[in-house]
Amino acid sequence: MSVPSRSPTNVSTEGRHALERGDPITANPYPEGSTEHRIWTRGYERVDREAEETLGEAAKDADGRISG
Repeated sequence: MSVPSRSPTNVSTEGRHALERGDPITANPYPEGSTEHRIWTRGYERVDREAEETLGEAAKDADGRISG
């Protein structure tokens, strides 16, 4: 079992920064199927997921129902 060369936090951060730069998800530099590839992708997608959750919460009224 080999030790990863980069920490999971650093790999995830790389994915987030790629999204912020506007790089496509296909810019993932890690081999497909590797742990690093999955972590990078999760970092890339996490920003969008957090934004969706924030927007979803903002759309709820005081009773917890979706406004609109």
